[in-house]
Amino acid sequence: RIISVVRKDGYRIEKLVYESMPGFFVAGCLFIPETAIGKSPAILNVIGHNQEAFRDELYQIIYLNLVKKGFVVLAIDPIGQGENVQYFDPEIQLSSIGYSVIEHCYFGNQCFLSGVSPGRYFAWDGMRGIDYLQTRPEVDPDRIGVTGFSGGGTVTSYIGALDERVKVSVP
Repeated sequence: RIISVVRKDGYRIEKLVYESMPGFFVAGCLFIPETAIGKSPAILNVIGHNQEAFRDELYQIIYLNLVKKGFVVLAIDPIGQGENVQYFDPEIQLSSIGYSVIEHCYFGNQCFLSGVSPGRYFAWDGMRGIDYLQTRPEVDPDRIGVTGFSGGGTVTSYIGALDERVKVSVP
């Protein structure tokens, strides 16, 4: 579901949310070059350990460089970061338990107690993001890559290994 659209010089940003599993939502932004002719290659960017997630200035520089080169970029919030904070406290406008790494520890402990790896959720969110990219008319479904660094590099490795639609993986 597209929440809103922000128009910039030479590109637009679509703020969106999708369900990677029933009732489990992923927030993200799709950066789309306005000058592309035909279908463009796409990059899924999974975020490392940064509380602001894809809104951080460093990530924005990466996306804008890719968009200027003609790529469509989907940046998503991982569990415990950005708009996907699990223990959000409205009084302090942050997680009540601490920084994203602590959120990951809490989430990971709950997963391990249930007999599953938290990596399952991180990878699945990204793979469902690739599903979304393939529905977009601007995207060439045969030219999809994934990238990320820090924890996002780990998730990039998972997605690249698990999803054969990924043509290039750059952890």
